[in-house]
Amino acid sequence: MSAIKVFRPKRSWSASPATLLPTAMLVRLFGLHWNLTVVLDGEPAGKIGIEQVKVFEVEPGEHRLLIRLLMLRRSKQLRLSLNEDEERQFICGTNVIGWPTLREASPQDGPGIPGTPG
Repeated sequence: MSAIKVFRPKRSWSASPATLLPTAMLVRLFGLHWNLTVVLDGEPAGKIGIEQVKVFEVEPGEHRLLIRLLMLRRSKQLRLSLNEDEERQFICGTNVIGWPTLREASPQDGPGIPGTPG
């Protein structure tokens, strides 16, 4: 069995008041939550909050991975191939304008991901 590990770090930037006011109104009006949805092979696999790590056990082979926010906003889809007992790590979050981002973790990211030796 192979694994895909997705980590969502705490953001290191802040948004402007012009962005926060309409966003706060939407949150209050619709009761929105800001968890991102992990979509694995076209199916929602789970939600991930800030400073959370999610591990998805998958069969070896080809897989597609993306992050979704509010059904309309999606990160670029990543295609990956996993061998038997291989684990791949990814970092997700949102950019300054609130668009979901997803990238493979680099060796420098390893010590920042909980549960990763480093």
